[in-house]
Amino acid sequence: MIAPSKLLLRFGCLTILERTLLASWPEEGCALLIGSQGEGSSLRLDHVWPGCNRWGRQPDLHPWGAGETPGRDSNFLFDPREQLAAQRWSRQHQLRVIGVVHSHPHSPPVPSAADRCRGVPHQLMLILSAQQGLRAWWLEEDRQVRPVPIDVD
Repeated sequence: MIAPSKLLLRFGCLTILERTLLASWPEEGCALLIGSQGEGSSLRLDHVWPGCNRWGRQPDLHPWGAGETPGRDSNFLFDPREQLAAQRWSRQHQLRVIGVVHSHPHSPPVPSAADRCRGVPHQLMLILSAQQGLRAWWLEEDRQVRPVPIDVD
């Protein structure tokens, strides 16, 4: 699967996305991105599924370990039940989960090594940084990322 040429983002989705992520500041916020194929090779974000950062709240949900940065200010984790509910809802509405968005309260909007390791290949990764705004990335099978332009309408 190839990286999308751009992400089409409605202004309403951007507002929900920013408010969801800022609600957990200074910890990392997270949400699932639900969308569809846009024109050509673009993806369209149709809905933001807000999530609760479960990092550190349930140790049994940590398949990777805490690593060097154990706090929620530099890690996030979705509850698997939330993910299943979002996937079910997406299918019922002829949509799909196209990726994840999370915040970087203290760093640039660039995927960390942990983000690349934990992410799902062939999906979008949006990151909101306090310093540099929102950026979109496409995660490849080899865990490398490619920038994806964002088009807000």
